[in-house]
Amino acid sequence: MVRRSDSVWQWARERLAVPATVVATLTFAVVHDFVGRDGDPAPWVLVFDVILVLPLFLRRRWPWATFLAVAALALLQWLAGVFAAGDVAVLVALYSVGAHARREAVVAAAVISQVGVVLAVARWAPPGQVVTTALGMTGTVTAAWVIGVYVRTRRVYIASVLERAATAERARDQQALLATAAERSRISREMHDIVAHSLSVIIALNDGAAASVRSSPVEAEEAVRLAATLGRQSLGEVRRLLSADHEDATTDRVPAPGLAQLDDLAASVRAAGLAVDLTMEGRPVDVPASAQLTIYRMVQEALTNVLKHAPEARRAVVTVHYAADEIDVEVVNDGPAGAALPTPSAHPGQGLNGMRERVGMFSGTIEAAPRLGGGWRVASRLLLDKPVTP
Repeated sequence: MVRRSDSVWQWARERLAVPATVVATLTFAVVHDFVGRDGDPAPWVLVFDVILVLPLFLRRRWPWATFLAVAALALLQWLAGVFAAGDVAVLVALYSVGAHARREAVVAAAVISQVGVVLAVARWAPPGQVVTTALGMTGTVTAAWVIGVYVRTRRVYIASVLERAATAERARDQQALLATAAERSRISREMHDIVAHSLSVIIALNDGAAASVRSSPVEAEEAVRLAATLGRQSLGEVRRLLSADHEDATTDRVPAPGLAQLDDLAASVRAAGLAVDLTMEGRPVDVPASAQLTIYRMVQEALTNVLKHAPEARRAVVTVHYAADEIDVEVVNDGPAGAALPTPSAHPGQGLNGMRERVGMFSGTIEAAPRLGGGWRVASRLLLDKPVTP
């Protein structure tokens, strides 16, 4: 936040710096000519003091033009043979060129000023002090030129630093927004997979229990117990998901589900009334935890869709095939043609779109289509050596 004192200082620099410079320069010239000299100066001295200083009012807006005007007036003064301290305006104008004009103008102003030094030394240097006077004036001109260039360089540097800081801040804010959006998408996707699957299985278990509570109370009791167990497991997953960034000592840290939990997933779906065959083919490889979670959620989503959208289905077959650098996953179910999966959701992170998004993290592909003769087939391929950073 900009402090009030900083804004006042900035306003004073912009509004008062130029008039203050003009007043100080004119005061120095008049005092030097009318107080520091022996004898009364000629009337033209005051005239030249004033006209040499007046162009400095424009030194910031038009620094190069101001310098040329002051240099021309100084040359006129030299031709008239009038020695006036107002020549110091040349130094102020030279500083302004160094601080505000283009590089070409800076070089040209330095050359013109040095020519003025030679002319002034040739006419007004005391006898026997030509070299000393020339060196002193050259040093003064060089100092004004160097200070102006330094101020210009520092101003450009500070502007570039501020721009880089602003750019970095904007990039940081954009990264934060992207990270927030990605986290929201991840949580939405996980919540959909957890809740949709759990509710579908729980509903199926409770429907079965309600239907068999009189004829087979033991089986009904077991179905209700399984529904309660699944509900507690899902609640634990939701807590783990929502407390990932705010964990405390009372939160149970449960590992994310993976390939080892596919048997439990198949068992819960079997308890809901759908026969599930799980087959693991090929030689097991070291699969990253993120890829395992992707496979688990894909199988979970496919089986959940069978329960929700294909009530006539009786069997589903899940096949996981290991290869050296990829894993193929296939879920097929029987039933009437066209039943099992809904139309892709219009909301990213849900349903089929959620599957595609997960598989896309591993440069993989996914297919979901009806099978000839009935049912659906969902197949995906994950490339383990080509993960994509979101």
